[in-house]
Amino acid sequence: MTSNDVGSTVRLRIDFAYDGAPYAGFARQPDQITVQGVLEDALHRLFQGAPAETTCAGRTDRGVHAEAQTVHVDAPAGWRRLADLPRVRRDLDGMLGPTIAVKRVVRVPATFDARHSATQRRYRFRLWEHPVMPPLLSHDTWHVGERLDIEAMERAGQALVGTHDFDSFCRKRVLRLKDGRTVEAPLTRRVDHVTVRRSRPSGLVLLRIAANAFCHQQVRAITGSLVEVGKGRRPEEWFAELLAARDRTDAGPVAPPHGLSLVGVRYGPPRPA
Repeated sequence: MTSNDVGSTVRLRIDFAYDGAPYAGFARQPDQITVQGVLEDALHRLFQGAPAETTCAGRTDRGVHAEAQTVHVDAPAGWRRLADLPRVRRDLDGMLGPTIAVKRVVRVPATFDARHSATQRRYRFRLWEHPVMPPLLSHDTWHVGERLDIEAMERAGQALVGTHDFDSFCRKRVLRLKDGRTVEAPLTRRVDHVTVRRSRPSGLVLLRIAANAFCHQQVRAITGSLVEVGKGRRPEEWFAELLAARDRTDAGPVAPPHGLSLVGVRYGPPRPA
């Protein structure tokens, strides 16, 4: 059975969260423990051996967390457990253990695509300013260790809002075409907003960014460069120059993955460019 064989499958949407620390990223990889691999293995058992290939809203890197990830999967149309999806959610959640929490399993039209139907992804990066990091925060917060100029960071980040080529903040990805030729994946994205705010407890800074899509390591590269501005190592005007340069070597260091979380995915009519 395939995803396009509408007559023999029923499409399910699964919304869930995970702690990214134990996993080598979201995407299934040979000889690696990944979120997708663990999820698909559990679904394969639930489907009694039927295929369980998932498509996600956004692949996260090794160590990156998610509070609101979405996948779709095509279940066998004759699977008798389709009549009780709340129980499927409970059983799947129990099979996945404490690092993955299944929030919802619902039936959706065959046209729903967790990746291509999404119109916006939202990420949050947690930063800690104080010299001493509370141990309980070290799991999901980057210890910057000094006070940041968050106003300058937010002003700098406004240069990213709109549709741009984000070559300065993305790792190049090469695509192989059916005829054997290779091309670089386009790095044009639409950023909807960038905000930087202090939060509780004292010392915590939250950087939030939303876009229609993100390329590999884009949020971490943006965060690392914004921290350079926040520390006073770069002027806020540098961000517009960096974006225009379209040169990855000009950007600041990539922020560590453990401070980053996928916190929201929006579905619905596309927003105007």
